[in-house]
Amino acid sequence: MQQNFRFKKAIVSSGPTREWIDPVRYISNASSGKMGFNIAKEILKWIPNLSYVHGNVSEKYANVEGAKNVYAETTFALRDALLNELENDTLVIMAAAPADFRPIMTAENKIKKEATVGLMIELEKNPDILMALNASIKDKNYNSSVLIGFAAETEKLEENALGKLERKGLKFIIGNYVGKSNAGFGEVDSTIRIFSKQGMVKEIVNQPKEILAKGISDFLKENA
Repeated sequence: MQQNFRFKKAIVSSGPTREWIDPVRYISNASSGKMGFNIAKEILKWIPNLSYVHGNVSEKYANVEGAKNVYAETTFALRDALLNELENDTLVIMAAAPADFRPIMTAENKIKKEATVGLMIELEKNPDILMALNASIKDKNYNSSVLIGFAAETEKLEENALGKLERKGLKFIIGNYVGKSNAGFGEVDSTIRIFSKQGMVKEIVNQPKEILAKGISDFLKENA
């Protein structure tokens, strides 16, 4: 193992969060956690102190051997777990897909179909985890820590990715298209583009996520 002396620690987040509507229904997304899991495995090869903070990933992506594994079910829990793991000289890769919204009210018991007509669920925004991490880095003067984000988009990938990079204080952002007609979530091959403030700096086209993760890791080892 060739250790990296630029960072003392790495944090990789992975998978979706859940926001409960009632005891049996929740808001989430189709993320499996495969990308974050494989990125964590690759980063661990050169930053041996690694925390893998994951949501409701597929079982095979729930444990990275050699890492500290932390489970966080909701977006609030994921935010708090990441803030708790954050230190100076840390590389943070936010590969998780947290739910952006949560129900304002969660029913104590299962909502019965027969008892509802035109059921409406009122939502509110969840906290922005990267913004919270960026604020914590500034507040604690963790100036040697670096944030890497992901942008899973259905349109205007570069425009949306660069906007997120600027707003959230990221060094790089990794973008890809997702949705029913695009590769992205789950086990399928995908294409990723890595952006800096100057625009796209690397593209890896139509590869399994194991290969994409190695490409991302190699890029960050040289450039982060």
